[in-house]
Amino acid sequence: MPGEKRAVKPPRKLALPEGVEDHRAFQMTFWAVQRAAWVVFSLILLACLLGLLGRGGMFSTTRVVSSGGTIEMPAVSRWNAPDEMRVLLPASDRDQTVFVDPRFLEAFSIDGVDPPQIGTIRKDGRIGYVFRSDPSAPAKIVFRLQTQQPGLRSFLLGIEDDVAERSTFILP
Repeated sequence: MPGEKRAVKPPRKLALPEGVEDHRAFQMTFWAVQRAAWVVFSLILLACLLGLLGRGGMFSTTRVVSSGGTIEMPAVSRWNAPDEMRVLLPASDRDQTVFVDPRFLEAFSIDGVDPPQIGTIRKDGRIGYVFRSDPSAPAKIVFRLQTQQPGLRSFLLGIEDDVAERSTFILP
């Protein structure tokens, strides 16, 4: 009947052997904690796969396209870990320059450049790495980096006169 109340029966107690205690409440709590840990682990694994915790994945790098070329730099990196910044310069008959500011060198140390730059200049407080261009093929340059300090780091980065504020997050 619609207005009729039914009596709720308590769960049936199982007959346990002598000396064995019922720890059902503890077991239910343990299972709940275990399921929560599975969810947390799954979220960490998903973040790793997407690149939110360092190298690899679609969110670990950012691509900066400018009139002077393309820079692919780490968006998320790990502290004291090696990383790379790749620069693609279009075919040109004149030398081209990649500029960074001193704040970039506080976030990353440059361990090497392939191919090596032909010179280094200083302009408007920025450091420029000059590369010889080939009029018949684009230049592919790889900066081998080592992270210096954890946290959100902002700096100026660009090619020729197209220099803008960029940022990267270095995880501890």
